Amino acid sequence: MLGRPNSGALIRITVGPDAFFTKSGQVSIRTSTVVSRGSTRIVDVTEVQLRLAMIRAGVWLTWGICATATLYAVFTWDKPNRELILALLAVGASAGVVIPLLPTEKIVRSRYDNVFFLLWSLADVTLIALLVAADGGGSSPYSAVFFVPLVFAALFYPLPLFVVVGAADVFLYVAASSGGNDFEGALRIPIVAAALGSTAVMCAWLAQSHDRQRVLLNRLSRTDPLTDALNRRGFEERLQVEIADAVRTRQPIGLLMLDLDGFKQVNDNLGHAAGDELLTWVAGAIKSAARPMNSVGRLGGDEFAVLSPGASRHDSSEIARRVSERLSERIQVTIGVASYPEDGISLEELYHAADSELYALKYGAAEQPSGAAQLSWAATMARAVNTRMGGNGDQSRAVRFASGLARRLGWSGPDLDNISLAAMVHDVGKMPVPDRILQKPGPLEPHEYEVVKRHLVKGAEMMGRIEGLAPIAPWLRHARENYDGSGYPDGLSGEQIPLAARMLRVVDAFNAMTSERPYRPAMSMDEALAQLRRDAGRVFDPRCVVEFEAVLTAELARVS
Repeated sequence: MLGRPNSGALIRITVGPDAFFTKSGQVSIRTSTVVSRGSTRIVDVTEVQLRLAMIRAGVWLTWGICATATLYAVFTWDKPNRELILALLAVGASAGVVIPLLPTEKIVRSRYDNVFFLLWSLADVTLIALLVAADGGGSSPYSAVFFVPLVFAALFYPLPLFVVVGAADVFLYVAASSGGNDFEGALRIPIVAAALGSTAVMCAWLAQSHDRQRVLLNRLSRTDPLTDALNRRGFEERLQVEIADAVRTRQPIGLLMLDLDGFKQVNDNLGHAAGDELLTWVAGAIKSAARPMNSVGRLGGDEFAVLSPGASRHDSSEIARRVSERLSERIQVTIGVASYPEDGISLEELYHAADSELYALKYGAAEQPSGAAQLSWAATMARAVNTRMGGNGDQSRAVRFASGLARRLGWSGPDLDNISLAAMVHDVGKMPVPDRILQKPGPLEPHEYEVVKRHLVKGAEMMGRIEGLAPIAPWLRHARENYDGSGYPDGLSGEQIPLAARMLRVVDAFNAMTSERPYRPAMSMDEALAQLRRDAGRVFDPRCVVEFEAVLTAELARVS
């Protein structure tokens, strides 16, 4: 009387190592997320379409059975209760009209889908029982219809739901058939009841077998066969679910992106079998170093990822450290870290943030540039950040200004190289900041401003983890401290602020004021210099402002 695919394909999401989710990361299968009162569900659109198709099939089946039953009632009109039987059949047929009018897609996506289909099934079985009772009990041919919802439930319902429908089906058959006075009909009751019961047992076994197969297929479709880690599809599903739950619980999420250094040489020198063995070991080592509730995925090739629900950025960095130490037994690894919500609120934003940090670390660590090559590497990152910010700032000018200001303050040698590099990469911590914030045309909301403010700490952490660049890390961290102590991130003031950071504060402010931004036009050099003078002693080191004015005068004389 009704059809609906097994709701075992629609999984209640639980966070744990054995949870599987029905969302595809492939382009060919679209997905959606539903969150309702603590229940997060990710549903394949193809599965939703299948359920809707089976509902339509159930409606047509209802109409077909009602039409056949009506013909039987008409041709046996001389028997009792024909008007009542036709009324019951009209009720059954009306369900075939009402069901398509309901928001069926919304229902099958909701947490109440099992309730809906259970009520529909029980209503059908009750209607069949009333028809049998009205037609004389156990001798009625309507008794055969009891097999229809039983088989349908076995094919398309999860085992617990089928058990309820099967038990109701057998019970109502016995109850409806017991009312007749026909002795021969009464003898049929135990036989048909036994047949229904046997069918129910076989169907229950079938439903259980389907459930196990679905779980196995879900696992296989979401697991990397080589390493037994989640594949990209399974990992992205897990991340989507954690993001959806984090929206409700306001808990952080840590995301680590890992890239094995020099893995290609392993394959080239030792062969793919050795490479596969190493990848398997890496997956196991990551799992052993991470927390038990973490999810480990192999996204492809030598790229791995770790998802850590409830982990702050500090916690995630600690996990990254443990993983790196564990893997160093056999291979070096570069790890980029992102944290929800500070680095992003969507899967794409978190991926971008972690990838950006990984790229910066891997590129810097792999090349270990120096001199002109070092500035070229830094310029590449600086241009990438500036482009994302929608600005047209001249990074080479920032380097000249910083270097000139440092010379006027008595700096020389390696310190000059470092201040030039710091001027180039001072905004590198903005790489993980979402585009929606960096490119916002209007004022930032308070929570968005907090995200931007954290870029200093991130940039310092990134540079501090690259060999040879640790000296510039504190300069980047304190490049937004104000001379009067009103800045961030640590509220340092006066001489507490590293001199390099005070120089960067002046240079960066001048460069920012004289550059186009999505939210304002560029100032003239005279306007920007006047603003520096006004803020000297409050925002900027007065001495740095005076010396910078001399640098600017020399620069203008050079280009005139």
